[in-house]
Amino acid sequence: MADLENARIYVGGMYSPQATAWLALSDADATKTLVTATRYLDRLPWDGTATHLLDGQPTTLQWPRSGVIVNGVEIDPLTVPVEITEATYELAVLIAAKPGLVSQADQGSNLKRAGGGGAPEVEFFAPTSAARGTASTLPYVVLQLVGKFLASPSDDFDGGISGAGNTSSAFRRCRQLNLVGPE
Repeated sequence: MADLENARIYVGGMYSPQATAWLALSDADATKTLVTATRYLDRLPWDGTATHLLDGQPTTLQWPRSGVIVNGVEIDPLTVPVEITEATYELAVLIAAKPGLVSQADQGSNLKRAGGGGAPEVEFFAPTSAARGTASTLPYVVLQLVGKFLASPSDDFDGGISGAGNTSSAFRRCRQLNLVGPE
């Protein structure tokens, strides 16, 4: 798990209201967000195999892992990649700002535009969904950091992660769509 001192250093370099709010948390509350972020990330389908050793000590955490290859290079099976630690910090800040984030089904949306010109207005488009493979279960900043370490979905994997790992486009499974204009 990420330690509080290093988390405060990392988050201290961020410029956002959420980072400022996280830095103002008590040590106990900041630690809770780190624990929650660690638990959330630990449940993801990672590539490779957990070594169950961290700094030579037994651990139940999913990192470090063996057999993880990124861009043709094997990741050191004795260490946790910096991206995983940074993702934990980023997710902790997001959790402090929105505690329900980790219980959301996905990060999808169907809202295109809201409000405008003084009159209430909402415009929607086709919704995205993790279950359909069109949305991620992870906030974008976290997915950018950890996506390359995630396992590729197999035929029996029931989705949940889009755009991560060694995935292929789902468009090949779609039927032909025709655009229909006004007559």
